[in-house]
Amino acid sequence: MTPNPSFLHLFREPRRFLLSGHENPDGDCVGAQAALFHLLKALGRPVVILNPDPLERSYDFLLDHTEFRSWQPGATVPEFDTVVLLDCHQTSRLGPLGGVLAARRPTLVVIDHHLGSDQGEEALRYVDPAAPSTGTLVHRLYHALEVPLPRAAAEGVFLSLVADTGWFRYSNTSAEVFAIAASLVQAGVDPSRLFDLMFRRNHPDSVGLLADALGTHQYRFGGRYVFAVLDRAFQERAAKAGFNTDDVLEPMRSVQGVEVVALLKERSTGQVKVSLRAVGDVDVQAIAARFGGGGHRKAAGATLDIDLANAIAQVEDTVRRALTTGGAGARTGPS
Repeated sequence: MTPNPSFLHLFREPRRFLLSGHENPDGDCVGAQAALFHLLKALGRPVVILNPDPLERSYDFLLDHTEFRSWQPGATVPEFDTVVLLDCHQTSRLGPLGGVLAARRPTLVVIDHHLGSDQGEEALRYVDPAAPSTGTLVHRLYHALEVPLPRAAAEGVFLSLVADTGWFRYSNTSAEVFAIAASLVQAGVDPSRLFDLMFRRNHPDSVGLLADALGTHQYRFGGRYVFAVLDRAFQERAAKAGFNTDDVLEPMRSVQGVEVVALLKERSTGQVKVSLRAVGDVDVQAIAARFGGGGHRKAAGATLDIDLANAIAQVEDTVRRALTTGGAGARTGPS
């Protein structure tokens, strides 16, 4: 799906752009931001990236060529008239920063590939749920606007691509994905270098943290559902070591017979963040939607405003219904 001419014209107008994304921005979000940052720079447009949370250490190689800022309450926000949300489609996903930006009544632009991202606040949208990542949508903008892709932007697109295809392991890895990846390598991306920067700089405590987190896992429904629970104390330990708690998901997902994986993380606010992954035909996006969340068929999440014990019980019950009665979570179309 190519962007329409009116959407493309937006970037040729004399606007001041602010790029942002969801809380705790992941690789697709920040990779897409880096790519769009350099596109707007090439077009001569003033642009800043301002996120609700700082860049994770795994992605800090982007700082070699792209400036990322994170917002703190009370901080001054750079001047802008147009906000571009990448990898999310509503300002509420930005936490308190969302309200600050919305109060300025900017032109709102959405570039996203999640289901449901064609709905929400009034905005100019470039949305394609069939796209493998948000960064690939920005990649299309380069071609549509006839702007050469610099190495810095290529690294951003590549990061977005490997983040949302699991380094080419997930079911959304298509011939198009490999074609895009090949073109990015030709543009100067070094996959081996980026892999090392993302995954081989872990804190010495990371091995013990992974073991402790996996030690909380429990099976349900004859081994079709497995979940792990990380309380506030663990979250504090993980934060000090820069441990990515989502690393817990894949080992559980690799167990034969497992169809749904959940990681429940207790926040200091008392809320519980649940991350869901699927194996096979279960649609975890539908499960997350029951709790006001969203994502993709095989990777989704939500934030629950209840205590940890209730969150564990409610998620388990929703997964049970998905697995046994074809309710939320049943397959609704091709993956």
